[in-house]
Amino acid sequence: MSVLRRALLGLLLALTLAPAALADGDPASDVLQPESVRVYMTNGTKDAKLEQGLQKTAQSISDAGLPIKVAVIGNKTDLGAVPQLWAKPAIYAKFLGAELRFVYHDTLLVVMPQGLGVSGPFVAKPNTDARAVAALAGIDPRTDTSPAGLTATADKALRALAKADGKSAGGGSGGGGGLPLPLIAAGVMVLAGVGGGVLILRGDKKTRRR
Repeated sequence: MSVLRRALLGLLLALTLAPAALADGDPASDVLQPESVRVYMTNGTKDAKLEQGLQKTAQSISDAGLPIKVAVIGNKTDLGAVPQLWAKPAIYAKFLGAELRFVYHDTLLVVMPQGLGVSGPFVAKPNTDARAVAALAGIDPRTDTSPAGLTATADKALRALAKADGKSAGGGSGGGGGLPLPLIAAGVMVLAGVGGGVLILRGDKKTRRR
């Protein structure tokens, strides 16, 4: 095989493996690759409800027009090959954005016990960067660094960013904003049944009068 062919083959192989190699840097970059996955939840929790609630909030905001993903980093093991980025949420947010650049180009939120980090289009320009800083001001993960506490902080930060961008987060993980659809449907069926029964009774009364 000629030197040129070997060089071309090596280049092709490098280009093919580049996304996978970058994605192996930390767990969050692997988990967040699929379009439908909006949340990386710290491995420090086994409570699936925390991730589900946060996923609902992030998806609601994304559907409203601000595509966003969030990584809840609760310990150094969440960082995989880059533990040196522990306690550096802003730097890690940029790092994670760079790892996902082949599959995701929108906003990323990182929540660590030491603070928050944001990367992507929402903070790419001076005016939106100022809005992001203002929106996240006062949101302090240090008040509760447990998985549940960090999840609540992440939910609050997501909603703050959405509000700053003029978007609605919907019900999100807060829940309780309205009746579940199955319950509404059941209520309609009951009302329909009651209405039908009233009509039948009226029909019987008319028949007896005749």
